[in-house]
Amino acid sequence: MMLLLLLSTLLCLCASAYQATTIPPLIDVPTFSLSTSSSGDDASSSSSTMNILTYASPVAIKPHRMWSISLYKGTLSHANFAKEKRGILQLLRPAHALCKGDGEGDASGKLIRVLGGSSGRDVDKQAMCEELGFAWKPLECNGETNDNADWPQVLPHCVYYLKLELVGEMIDCGSHDVALCRVVEMVSEDDSINAADELDYISTQTLREMDIISEFGRIKD
Repeated sequence: MMLLLLLSTLLCLCASAYQATTIPPLIDVPTFSLSTSSSGDDASSSSSTMNILTYASPVAIKPHRMWSISLYKGTLSHANFAKEKRGILQLLRPAHALCKGDGEGDASGKLIRVLGGSSGRDVDKQAMCEELGFAWKPLECNGETNDNADWPQVLPHCVYYLKLELVGEMIDCGSHDVALCRVVEMVSEDDSINAADELDYISTQTLREMDIISEFGRIKD
């Protein structure tokens, strides 16, 4: 009997052993859009764009508030940020996924697909967003810096806007470059927001449930 118990225990231990896997963890993270712009030699050669960005995280609070963001190489957003070394990180609301802007009709998921499923080199994202009821606008606020010059335009009705400036050089991580950024200013439409508030933002899990993105984080058609 004791031998049987011992063998049973050993089998259980073997069955619960850790296993190596190539499957990454499917986690739920906030969904952002990074707004960037870059001016050429003349006004006609300027380029503005927005993307969908989920690789973003705060990394320090003192002496400066710092965030890290990861940008996919070869994109217009990457090129703009690398050149201008600044951009505005926008935390999206569920309304952006549901596409409940100033437009008409059912357009669920279309705004996310415009921002994350197409290139600013191939399509006019600004015009497409305006058609969906989310016309881009300057980020005007009465904040500490009051420095609104040379910053890109933003989507309306985001939960938060973080003005970011690159610190040092971007870090080559293969498919992506990671940028460590100083938060120049934080802006919100809600003047009553406080640190204890639960923010009403859109997450990647919700986008998966809406069948807008895949389990690999890619935009679905």
